[in-house]
Amino acid sequence: MKMNFLYKVAMSFALSVSLLVGVTIFGSSNVNAQGIAKEKSQKAIVVVSFGTTFAQTRQSCIESVENRIAQAFPEYDVYRAFTSKIVMKRLAENDNIHVNDLETVLAKLKKDGYKEVIIQTTHLTPGEEYSKKVLSVVDKYNTSFDKLSVGRPVLFFDGENGTPNDFAIAVNALKEQLPVLQMKDKTVVFMGHGSPHQHNPAYQMLQEQFDAAGLHVIVGVVEESDHPNLQDVERLLKERNIKRIILMPLMLVAGDHAHNDMAGEEKDSWKNTFLADGYQVETYIHGLGENTGIQNIYVQHVRDAINGLK
Repeated sequence: MKMNFLYKVAMSFALSVSLLVGVTIFGSSNVNAQGIAKEKSQKAIVVVSFGTTFAQTRQSCIESVENRIAQAFPEYDVYRAFTSKIVMKRLAENDNIHVNDLETVLAKLKKDGYKEVIIQTTHLTPGEEYSKKVLSVVDKYNTSFDKLSVGRPVLFFDGENGTPNDFAIAVNALKEQLPVLQMKDKTVVFMGHGSPHQHNPAYQMLQEQFDAAGLHVIVGVVEESDHPNLQDVERLLKERNIKRIILMPLMLVAGDHAHNDMAGEEKDSWKNTFLADGYQVETYIHGLGENTGIQNIYVQHVRDAINGLK
């Protein structure tokens, strides 16, 4: 299945409005990374994430990406936005941390007189969340700035018509965190999210790239109604005669899905399901935001958006 289909799928559907100070913590917009006063910029990058209530993961996976982008583009002010209303509500109620959604941030940027705005999503694929909570919001502000561009998710283009092969690039980045698997009966199983209401072909396309690279990796999704789900993963494990598994989250953050659905102590977690079926299981509970190769992908996608890659 080709990526132009994914594109059509996408197009058819800590702190309040916080600023990053260079590569340091959130704070005032008139101070740079060295603590020197600077003139207010007319250019902004908004880094949009689903969000997480896990404080350490928020720092190591989301803030690390934001800081990497701020380092790469010092002429831009960098803002944070989340798309999960539940995460934002819980952070405000439990931790007194206020993170705004994309529409609130864009309204503030418009009011403050920004001329150029780049929106970089940290979503892995152009699925429902990206379509409904990023692209649909951006459409409302198309005439509000001199320039408004969206940086694509990690998995978007497939290399056709002169575009980058995002899937091959992602596989190269993910290789950084793969152990050396010399034995044929041991493999890494990645748990992605998937789409609850329609099939997301990006995961199968990523599997094809792993296979083409000769890597011992199987990709699955936690959404039971999408594919490849847990049953699909088990079927492939049997076909490949795999006995030992290393579970890894294929998500920006190692949050609720990684700690509970993947590696939790509940009977129906992936870890315990595999153990009950006779597999030897290890877990690696680190989000993709910790991977410097993945961070570099986000930086490149911001650069592509600035340069007008559609």
